[in-house]
Amino acid sequence: MTIKKAYADTQAGQIHYRYVPGEGVPLLFFHRTPASSISFEKMMTLLHGDRPLYAFDTPGFGASFVPPGMPLMPDYAAYMMAAVDVLGIDRCHIFAHHTGTHFATEMAAAHPDRVMSLMLNGIAYMTAAERLETSKTIKDPMPPDPDAKYARATWQSVNNLFTEFDPELTPIEFLGALGSLTGRKQGFNAVWNQNYPEVLAKVTCPILATCAEDEWLRPYFERLREERPDIKALVLGKARFFTPEYDAERAVAAIREFLSEIE
Repeated sequence: MTIKKAYADTQAGQIHYRYVPGEGVPLLFFHRTPASSISFEKMMTLLHGDRPLYAFDTPGFGASFVPPGMPLMPDYAAYMMAAVDVLGIDRCHIFAHHTGTHFATEMAAAHPDRVMSLMLNGIAYMTAAERLETSKTIKDPMPPDPDAKYARATWQSVNNLFTEFDPELTPIEFLGALGSLTGRKQGFNAVWNQNYPEVLAKVTCPILATCAEDEWLRPYFERLREERPDIKALVLGKARFFTPEYDAERAVAAIREFLSEIE
């Protein structure tokens, strides 16, 4: 099985994606910051044969265009829906991770006739005060300098995400972060400026919320589970920030079970 790569030429710019052909309603994947669609390759391999699969690089990340200014989550949702339109996808299911959950939810709220279900892993279900306090803990990327100190700073920030060095995943995450100095600042700014609970309340399609057992967002996930008993919620295994890579089998099993219940 080969995961293919291509570009969707939208009016805003080119959006890079990975895909696996198939039959049925497609499943779309949207990634975390500062990764790219490469983070979903293991899940796509496991899901091969189920349905068409598309994993997109968010604008500002991977090989997609870098948007101007400071786009907000409705802007990212519009960028991604434009790519979906170019690909001729009329209806879809969505699996989103961390930053991807924010604009995926905007997409589902704005297009209830097209987004058939929403599967969200690692949700920042925060109040305005919590968003403000969390934003203070995340520094803007260091700009490039003649001595490449920014590269070392980027490596350290990425390496700190892992409990121990991963010789395969850490370099991939580093390259993603190094190539998205503008995109990281834009993406986090959009997260902090979105009233996520308010947007989520507008979604009418079936929703599955998942969270790694040792995820730093776990307290917000538990709040979501308490406030929204209508949303199916599952705690997955220990993967911290990296469910698509480290707990792909459980994530795929949850996707298959959820889709079998709603389709």
